[in-house]
Amino acid sequence: MKNRIRLIFALALACAAMSTAALASDNGYLYLVQGVPGLDYSSTTDPQFPVDVLINDEVCYVHGLAFGTIDGPLTLVPGSYDVKISVANSLAPCSETPIVDSTVTVPSAENVSAVFALNSSGTPTLETFSNDFEAVAADNARVLFDLAADSPAAQVILKNTTTNKSYTYSATARAQLRTTVPAGSYTVSVSEGSTTLVSSYPLTLNSQSVTLIFATGEASNNTVTLQTKTIRNVI
Repeated sequence: MKNRIRLIFALALACAAMSTAALASDNGYLYLVQGVPGLDYSSTTDPQFPVDVLINDEVCYVHGLAFGTIDGPLTLVPGSYDVKISVANSLAPCSETPIVDSTVTVPSAENVSAVFALNSSGTPTLETFSNDFEAVAADNARVLFDLAADSPAAQVILKNTTTNKSYTYSATARAQLRTTVPAGSYTVSVSEGSTTLVSSYPLTLNSQSVTLIFATGEASNNTVTLQTKTIRNVI
């Protein structure tokens, strides 16, 4: 009798674990990126421009997210979310008037980046990009380049510093460039026509990794910068 009870209890635990795993696989994931330099917002704003992020008017998910910072991923139930971004208030987070009030859709089992950036008129906005986290083959690395900067288009060059081989791509504003290259040490350069926006940014691309690159800032005043995040063991 005791053995039967133990067996029933073990089966119940296994079923619970399986249900939890099934629910988890249906979640969506969200990265939040602060890509607006303070001085691009106003001449008197803190260059780090920390902001608070309120989701669905319920939870102040992020407090004091500074320029150049990537937060997440947040694990969310699939659906559409109201996202409000406001100037950080350390005493009462998420209490300031929103700079941006936008809707972000997070699909089931998908990964999304929401980038606080400047649009073509220099106004703060929230740009969203879907991230490809399908398995990456051994000795390769996937690069997801999001052009969220106030730049109409750009040329992106990945140069392998060991082999000196260069990979050249055209990036479209508000769109994502996806590519896979051999793993290794690289530099990234970004230009708009004859104007260099980012001269040589060092980047290590690990085998079977995905590297998110966010180009933010304004091309017109030479404030374009890159923020990166690498996710390893994408297998």
